[in-house]
Order: sequence, then C-alpha cells, then structure tokens
Amino acid sequence: MTKQEQFLWMVQTAHLAHAINRSLDDDAKNHRHEFSATGTIGLAADALYASEKIPDSMSAAEAADEFLGWMMPHLREQGDTVPHWFARG
Repeated sequence: MTKQEQFLWMVQTAHLAHAINRSLDDDAKNHRHEFSATGTIGLAADALYASEKIPDSMSAAEAADEFLGWMMPHLREQGDTVPHWFARG
C-alpha cells in the first residue's frame, strides 16, 4: 500500500468505528450529521484532498491522527487550528 492508501484506509476505519460509537450515545440524534451519508461524503472528500498533501516526513498514521483530530469536532480542542499541510487556501 502507498502512504496515501494507508492514510485513506486508516481514516475510513476510524470513521466507521467513530460512527458506531457515536450512534450508541444517548444524544446520537444531535450528532447524526457526523455519521450521515452527507457528513461521510464530506469527510471522504476532505480525506481524498488531504491524502495528496501528506508531507514526506509524516507517516500515514501521523497524518490520519492529525486529520481526524481536526475533522472530528469532539476531538478538537479550543484554540486548535487546522494543520497547515491540509489547510485549503
């Protein structure tokens, strides 16, 4: 597998696990957008974009961790900023 493929596999797997866990929360209805088809397509589009921007010095696992740490709102801490390597602009 290429680094890009490894990243996409890790993001996909983590997103599936996340969706299962969030769907079991008592307030899952409030977070439906995180694991709906529309939300998943949005995340997948961003993951495809990011997969082409991973710095050479970063492993697929490091990239997936940074990507998901930003893209999953409950993992993001106040004051965090989008990692520069996949920021659009």
